[in-house]
Amino acid sequence: MFNQPVELITRVGYEHNGWHPNIHKNPRWTPLFRTAFTMSNATIYYIGLIVCLVKLRSILDFVWFYFLRPTNRWEKYLQGPSPYALVTGATDGIGKATAQELYNKGFNLILHGRNEKKLKAVIEEMQSVKSERTGKVQDVKYFLEDASKAGIDFEGISRRFEGLNVTILVNNVGGSPVLPERFGDFASSSRGFVLITRLASHRFDELTEEHHMGQVRTNSLFSLFLTRAFLPSLRATARARPALVVFIGSFADETPMAKIVLYSAAKHFNRRVALGLHADERFDIPDDKAISFMYVLVGRVNSQMDREPSNFVRASSAQFAEKLVGTFGCGRQVVIPYVGHYVTKLVFTTLPEFLVTKKLRDTAHEYVKMKKAVKE
Repeated sequence: MFNQPVELITRVGYEHNGWHPNIHKNPRWTPLFRTAFTMSNATIYYIGLIVCLVKLRSILDFVWFYFLRPTNRWEKYLQGPSPYALVTGATDGIGKATAQELYNKGFNLILHGRNEKKLKAVIEEMQSVKSERTGKVQDVKYFLEDASKAGIDFEGISRRFEGLNVTILVNNVGGSPVLPERFGDFASSSRGFVLITRLASHRFDELTEEHHMGQVRTNSLFSLFLTRAFLPSLRATARARPALVVFIGSFADETPMAKIVLYSAAKHFNRRVALGLHADERFDIPDDKAISFMYVLVGRVNSQMDREPSNFVRASSAQFAEKLVGTFGCGRQVVIPYVGHYVTKLVFTTLPEFLVTKKLRDTAHEYVKMKKAVKE
């Protein structure tokens, strides 16, 4: 069985290393060659088996999560007297759609925004219809804060809603301070990458320190300290019934992207905060009595920042919100709610990083050229 492979090995060894041509026939050496060949064969077999099992697990997990998993586990947060969900950045896009989804499922709401007129319009729109689950108009409260500004009284915000049964906190607020003075306001554009085109003519060191701090506050510090302020009440809730804190993230935290350096860094910071707090709350509290934390990876979503039509890889805000709420209570700390975003990430992680970076850079350049042409 082993003669041919052993002869091949020894022949190669003879030709390249000066071995004696009949070394494999030496009783002293033949078992060694046979053992080496058997071990290498077995090693390759078991490595291949492990790789196949890992891939099979990934496929089964994909099928389970996106097609078979129960999507009504959010109901466990709809417990106790008048449960509330707090959603930040709720005047547009994902925040508004998520708030609407939670309202329809029977939650009372606490909404955050910085424009009172827009926020009141959102509340009026929601309360113009009854909740699909309860058949009645839910209570909706709100507070105003500019997340990019310093000096916010987070403890005061928490005290304002003290006594309410807040079971879900969705940290959605985020984005980048815009610079309209060079390219104008392109929010009405039908194309995406608005954020990049608004910053395209400025290098990182040309932007002011306050601009950078505004990005950090908007995309990480506001969510961090708002969560900190609500932790005591959420912890008290979790002792009696489940409580959940959600951080809305972005694929930008995994892929280097030009012109949104601090946005990407802040999103990655939020991921570590969410995972760290999930572990920290369980340091001396039983798992079933601790607050759950979840980080959400988001691809492109049709919203105020990206007006391109929705398709398989670009969800509408309503589509994404439905899938997002469906992951609440799923037991995972990092989720990609929308299947099209999962496929996008799979493609990005399969390709070499330099190709992904180049593609994103070239796409950004194309949009910038288009905006310049429109402006001129």
